[in-house]
Amino acid sequence: MPSSKRRFLGAVLGTVLLLWAGLAQAAEFSATMITKAGGMEIPGKVYVKGNKMRNEIQAAGHPIINILRPDKKLVWLIMPQQKAFMEMPINQETQQKMMTLTEKQKAKMKKVGSETIDGYACDKYETTMDHQGKSMKVYTWIATDLGVPIRVVSEDGSFAMEYKDIKPGGVADSLFEAPQGYKKMKMPFAMPPAK
Repeated sequence: MPSSKRRFLGAVLGTVLLLWAGLAQAAEFSATMITKAGGMEIPGKVYVKGNKMRNEIQAAGHPIINILRPDKKLVWLIMPQQKAFMEMPINQETQQKMMTLTEKQKAKMKKVGSETIDGYACDKYETTMDHQGKSMKVYTWIATDLGVPIRVVSEDGSFAMEYKDIKPGGVADSLFEAPQGYKKMKMPFAMPPAK
């Protein structure tokens, strides 16, 4: 995958992750996750339990797993092929943004309707986000029962993410732990100090 597409996908997924974490309630479910970005379709799985989240995707034939643990102020990036993982701290400012939507963020989310997606009643919101100095309009469908976005689509069609085959409950706590027997690697870039 070219580095520009990887950066774009990372930025958009990061935005989705922050939006998801800011809205998360006490949901517990697993689902198939389909992400479309940069002309590619990336299948994956998502597991959610409260504010913990695990994403599993295949990128260029390699499995990538991300585990979000706001309670530990960490994100684990797991590379099964290397039997290794990296640990990225979430500083207090980032965690605050992840755990609560600010008034400014809420003000940007304009409810534009209601729809049923994959059997879930959803409120549809329109949001304007900044990406690389450009304004991008994004539509988000938030399942009222789950309290999380199950579809996010950019107006220009450059990005889409959707959860399908949602299965409530039955998510094991072990899915949100760093894997045993894996080597902990250092991040390839310097992280700002945690506040």
